[in-house]
Amino acid sequence: LTVVPKLPSKLECSFQELQPKVLLVVVVFVLCFVVGVCGNSSILTLIRGVMADRRARTRRQGDNAILYIAALCVCDFLMSLSLPPAILDSVIGFWIFGTWMCKLHHVCGSVGRIVSTFLITAMSFDRYVAVCHPHHTYLRSRSFVLGVISCLSILAFFLLLPMLTYARAKEMVLHELKAMDSFNITRVRVFKCSDMMPPPIFYWFTSTTFILGYVVPLILIVFFNWKLIRKLCVHKRVLPRSSIPLRRVVMYTVLIAAVYFVCWTPYWFSVLYAIVMSLAGLPTTNSELLLFVIYCVHLLPYFGSSSNWILYGLLNTQLQVPYLFQQCNAHSV
Repeated sequence: LTVVPKLPSKLECSFQELQPKVLLVVVVFVLCFVVGVCGNSSILTLIRGVMADRRARTRRQGDNAILYIAALCVCDFLMSLSLPPAILDSVIGFWIFGTWMCKLHHVCGSVGRIVSTFLITAMSFDRYVAVCHPHHTYLRSRSFVLGVISCLSILAFFLLLPMLTYARAKEMVLHELKAMDSFNITRVRVFKCSDMMPPPIFYWFTSTTFILGYVVPLILIVFFNWKLIRKLCVHKRVLPRSSIPLRRVVMYTVLIAAVYFVCWTPYWFSVLYAIVMSLAGLPTTNSELLLFVIYCVHLLPYFGSSSNWILYGLLNTQLQVPYLFQQCNAHSV
């Protein structure tokens, strides 16, 4: 399994027969891949239809938060595409796709870890502005949203640059035999896809992505959603029958953020645990059960990326309610 950052070496270098536990993980991988690719593709198709309908019916733009949803679907789609090489690597026990596919595999797997966090934070900010500061329309304009998505993508690219630079297919010699009467050497070798970052760069990369890609977004998302909930309590008392489903929109936005952090928090704790044990010079794992638990923890992000599209679809439906309400009023007039 080649999920970044590094998995414990025992998982990376297992060339034994496929065990039932590993087979179970492979089955979950396959399900996540099928559901993730099909689900995110369907939501992207739906969003494309909504955008085309808006352009055809009126010049007035709807809620541009739909662009954040589309970008999140693209991230989850790319993360799902990193699964087939990981599935094959888990089944046969070694990497067969070469260095460039290894780099692409690591980058696609990291997209969900970095870009998705930034986009969920930006979408929480968008909901915060929509509810708490509705007169600041520029902060929710199409050009501003596209600019934010572009800037966050560029920032994520620079954060992932060490991964893209160092990742390669690493040769591992399983057996070597030197002939007694000649200079010929017979080797049995395989390749494993690894990030291959030197320890100082790896620790810097992990700490940077942990702080900028997890801790800071978590603080901002909690702040924005706390402000939203307070504002909605007031809104419910003042406008109890508002036609705009603000509560449901915010609820789905909060759920998207909650699911993301539920899936990625155990992953980050397992990575920090491995780093602390490595710095202390202690073995990372001493039991097969703990090894399997770590394996399952690294499955959670893929499970999230394959199921997030359900919440994206629900949020997209609620975002269309004000737009459809305006269209019905226009036709009735």
